[in-house]
Amino acid sequence: MDYPVLNEKALQNAIERIESADLRTVSIRQLEEYLKPLFSGYKLNAPRLEKGLRLYRGRICDKPRDVRGISYPPPETITKYGRLNDIGEPIFYAATARGVAFFELGTKAGDTMALSLWESTHEALLNHVGFTDECSRALNSSRDLAEIYDFVRDTKHFGDLNNFVHSYLASKFAIRVQTGEEYKYKLTVAIGRKLLMGSLINGLLYPTIAMSANADNTALKTTFFHSSVKFVSVEFVRVTEQTGTRYRFNILDSATRLDEKGNILWSGRRLRWVLRNKGEEVVMKSEGGAWVAYDADGNRIDPE
Repeated sequence: MDYPVLNEKALQNAIERIESADLRTVSIRQLEEYLKPLFSGYKLNAPRLEKGLRLYRGRICDKPRDVRGISYPPPETITKYGRLNDIGEPIFYAATARGVAFFELGTKAGDTMALSLWESTHEALLNHVGFTDECSRALNSSRDLAEIYDFVRDTKHFGDLNNFVHSYLASKFAIRVQTGEEYKYKLTVAIGRKLLMGSLINGLLYPTIAMSANADNTALKTTFFHSSVKFVSVEFVRVTEQTGTRYRFNILDSATRLDEKGNILWSGRRLRWVLRNKGEEVVMKSEGGAWVAYDADGNRIDPE
């Protein structure tokens, strides 16, 4: 079988069309057409993440009543473009670190937020974008994005032209977008659609732009979310202070259970860990900006 290969001249022409496009008026579908030569032969090493992946999602809101208020929004409420979603298109956005939500949502003192934790029940095959030296510099990241993961390093082995496309897509995807300029997301949505093509890919992994690429975001297809992601806990918090890159907040309530209708069973207190056996040994580790408990055998203990 003959596989497509990247063509330098076709790439140049495609990039000229992309760079000259007026994102205010061009359609996402047209941008997908412009991108075709960049994906005709482009190769990536996609990570296959084992089940048990922990993901944090935040939402600025009043205290939510049910699980629908903390998962992805319904289509009719999505009135603006996002980094990967069209208007009216739901995607489950979440992060690998607890603190990312405060930056991504632009929270400020006085805001109340539902900060939820989710866990994958099956392995996930994710494509990736944004892990390059150029993005490290542009976003002023403290991480070496081009070297941080094996699957990123392995992607470099597909040749110079592939690396050129890899870097170009990353630079376009990792743009900072100001409020009122959401039309600029049309290009990132088009790139995302190409990277999410097919039923094998469950989502996308990319550095958080709002937090200077110092943690990672995921965008999961809603089909994968429903089949392979479970609720773990939610905290309802009030932000009390925001100074530079530091946030302080009070935890007002928490929950680890839902009823049969998906209503959140708020506990009236903070999350806590319960020891079942006298003398039980527990090791607390800081992971993703939150404390995680493990028993003596290394098994994770969820709060109650």
